[in-house]
Amino acid sequence: MRAGLSTRIFLGFLLLLLVFAGASALAVRRMHAIREDLVIIHRGYLALARLGTQARTLQEAREATVARALATPDPTVRRQLLASGREGGHGRELRERLDELEALTRQLLAGRARPADHTFLERVLTEVGAARTASDGYDEATARAAEMGAEMGAEMGAEMGAEIGAGPGDDPAAAALLADELRHAGEVLSERMRSLGVGIDGKVSEAVLRAERDEREAAYAVVVLTVLAALVGVLVSFATIRALRPLHDLVESAKAIGKGSLDVQVAVPADDEVGALAREFNAMARALKDREAVLASRGDELLRMSGFAENVIRSVRVGILVIDERGCVRTLNPGARSVFKLPLVDVDGRPLAELIDEGLQEPLAPLLQGLDAVRTSGEPMAFPLLRLSDKVVDVGLVPIRDRAGASQPDVLVLAEDVTSREETAERLLQTERFAAIGRLAAQITHEIRNPLSSVGLNIELLGDDLAHLPPERHREAKAILDAVGKEVDRLTQITEGYLRFARLPAPKKVAGDAGDLLADLVAFTQADATKAGVMLELNVEPGLPHVPFEPARLRQALLNLVRNAVEAAGRGGTVRVSARRTAHGLRVTVEDTGPGIPEEVRARLFEPFFTTKPSGTGLGLLLAKEIILEHQGELSVETSALGGAAFHVDLPAELEVALAPPPA
Repeated sequence: MRAGLSTRIFLGFLLLLLVFAGASALAVRRMHAIREDLVIIHRGYLALARLGTQARTLQEAREATVARALATPDPTVRRQLLASGREGGHGRELRERLDELEALTRQLLAGRARPADHTFLERVLTEVGAARTASDGYDEATARAAEMGAEMGAEMGAEMGAEIGAGPGDDPAAAALLADELRHAGEVLSERMRSLGVGIDGKVSEAVLRAERDEREAAYAVVVLTVLAALVGVLVSFATIRALRPLHDLVESAKAIGKGSLDVQVAVPADDEVGALAREFNAMARALKDREAVLASRGDELLRMSGFAENVIRSVRVGILVIDERGCVRTLNPGARSVFKLPLVDVDGRPLAELIDEGLQEPLAPLLQGLDAVRTSGEPMAFPLLRLSDKVVDVGLVPIRDRAGASQPDVLVLAEDVTSREETAERLLQTERFAAIGRLAAQITHEIRNPLSSVGLNIELLGDDLAHLPPERHREAKAILDAVGKEVDRLTQITEGYLRFARLPAPKKVAGDAGDLLADLVAFTQADATKAGVMLELNVEPGLPHVPFEPARLRQALLNLVRNAVEAAGRGGTVRVSARRTAHGLRVTVEDTGPGIPEEVRARLFEPFFTTKPSGTGLGLLLAKEIILEHQGELSVETSALGGAAFHVDLPAELEVALAPPPA
């Protein structure tokens, strides 16, 4: 079975470690051998060479002393010099050096000497022993020479190459014999000392050369093993890099996956850990791709559902606000912007109290205070029929709960604009009131008309009888009857007005040009306006859309408005009738330069029987508004730019195909 990646890497680094360990061990071993050689050279052979040199020097000094003694003609001095050469400093020191040589040699033999060094040291011991024997023989010859004294002076002097005079009683034959013996002993000792010195010097040179050779061999071996270890390291590194090369591909593939490319597949190099990792990586990439597809599908579905929910929230007319625990807006829909008159931008994350217009701060103060109460109690709160400027709004505060039913710090604000509903309810109530008033008016008119007719007829009869009265009584009675007749006529008009109000038929609307209607109306009232000293203006925008209306009913409503404006403008005043296109249809405006309408009067302007005129019935504006409402329009009043009042009649436009064609 093939070894795994971790096993191969371990074995490679183990081999590298063993090679480096072998190189280090060999270097240490060679350095230790060189150290031992240097120790032997320093403490052994150099010391031996030093002692041998000292021994030769002492022997040469002793020979020089003996030669000087033999060359001295004075027997006493000769005897003293010979005695000092044998028993004095040079001889004793020579023996001490030979003893030190022997002791040091034996010490080196007792150590861990090489076989070759062991043989050399035994030979040194032999040479030291021979040198000690030769030294003893030299000492004996020197002693005999000292005993003979002057007898051998001349001959010894000749043998030593010096002018030695023969003393009295000299025996030339004995002197010659002793000189030969002393010369032979000196030669033997010198030879031994020379041989010992040469051997030691040679061994020192050999040891130094061997140490140099060992150092070169050690350095070469270390270099070779280092190069070998480096080669092994390179091979191991190459094998490791080759084995780990798929990891680079895995890293690049992981980066590609991180960038969103899930189609990456890594080649499986071998059946090892890297191969297993590559297989698992490929499986993970496939799983991620499948999961990405599922998530993409679900994401699209969530996006579609989120978009659908946003569209629903955006489309509903109910204002939706989510307020967080800090009182800041988290999200809202266009309905909330419209209801609370919030800015179009920079709303999210800002406190709701700062976004609300100053004019709405007071009516919305209970709502802002209720946010904390809802968070604390976890119960919803309702604020019905809040009047926000020109709107009537139902507001509800609902705590947001999680799936477990626990309240969250966010609060949902639901605001519904119920202005139309309230206006419809008010209109329905007003219609019911109008119906009741109509029924009452019809009954009253029915009960009053006949008596008024009888009263009128009797007044006419009384008028015929006035001719029989005296002139003074005639004028007085005629004035009274005329006044009563006028009041009867006024009451008759009032009853007729009530009856018309009670008997308003359903309008039959047709599409037409309101501009033509306005032109006819202004032409009809021009004479009355001129008589009252009022200038009547008409301003109709060209290309007005056709709107559905019943000409007679709409003319009646507009005629009431124009007559009221003429009366309000007064002599020297101006009344302007204009018509223009709007986004939803048509607006007709009747405005004047009169004193205007006070706010307290404006609030009751369309109430039944309310009038500011001494002879008014309080039904003219009510009738006009009822007619406009029957046309699905709206009648409103405001201050005119001319300084007086401006009545606006807004009529909606409809498709001409949905309307009956105008009469020919």
